[in-house]
Amino acid sequence: MTERRPRSERKIEILEAALTVFVRKGYSETRMDDIVDEIGLSKGAIYHHFQGKRDLFVALVEHWMDQFSAIDRSGDMRGRPSAELLKRVARFTTKIFKRNPNWFLVEPEIWSFANRDRETRELASQLYHRILSELETLIQRGINYGEFKQVNARLIALTIMNSLHGMIWFVLFQPEDFSLEEYVDMNMEFVLNEIAVKN
Repeated sequence: MTERRPRSERKIEILEAALTVFVRKGYSETRMDDIVDEIGLSKGAIYHHFQGKRDLFVALVEHWMDQFSAIDRSGDMRGRPSAELLKRVARFTTKIFKRNPNWFLVEPEIWSFANRDRETRELASQLYHRILSELETLIQRGINYGEFKQVNARLIALTIMNSLHGMIWFVLFQPEDFSLEEYVDMNMEFVLNEIAVKN
């Protein structure tokens, strides 16, 4: 870990190490020394990039947002049924989860910190509203094209988003009788069947 790296790569390395520690210990119990131990850099090297724990955590929230921002683009498939686009978003979210579940496990810590920190609350709110708006747009598209019934698109979007948040429980409880993919597919099928126009 001591070789010279571009500044942007080193910052991401530090953020990934901080993510692991914040998930394991929580924000209040985490010390900068814990992150130093996790990554194997000097404390000075970390302070070169971040002013302190709060600054690092806010940067982590911004990096967390980057992991999910591509969801906005995952539905870009012109000419495809809206239900297919929504399933694609769900699969994309599953891939993020399987790549690193810590991006989901850190959410409760972000929510807790957001209650005390306005900047974090605004950042998290931006991300949730962006994802919710993308889901709502896809549902409204399905309504406009006659694929879906006349439903409250925002309420259905919120239902889908909350369903995807349920993936957190797969890390906490690790059910053995069904898979993450089965859980996501079943929830999406349930919601989409309820709003589909039956021919």
